[in-house]
Amino acid sequence: MTKRWLLTVVFSLSAGAALAQAPAQAPAPASAPAAARASPKTAAPMPLSGYCLAASAAFLESETKAFDEMKKCARGDTIVIPAKSASAVARLCDFSKSIVATPDHVVCVIVMPERVSK
Repeated sequence: MTKRWLLTVVFSLSAGAALAQAPAQAPAPASAPAAARASPKTAAPMPLSGYCLAASAAFLESETKAFDEMKKCARGDTIVIPAKSASAVARLCDFSKSIVATPDHVVCVIVMPERVSK
């Protein structure tokens, strides 16, 4: 697999995830009272998430460099991890969310960045 192919796959997955998270807005029903339309209830906003390119790209070099780059990532970001790094998948992936596994890579949501040792 080439680096360009990996970035194309990651971009496609990120774009699809962004579209899937876009809130759909439905028109107010015609039978709703005027008072309900005047003061709509607002739900808590969904937390923003993104793609952690720094750590995903660093995995192409070494696992150590990737964990150094994790400082730039936030909980809920998407990351691409080589499938051969099973320990990284176990430590970083949120198993309550969807995970995409291919023979070469695992795409998942970060459960939390690694904590800095004291």
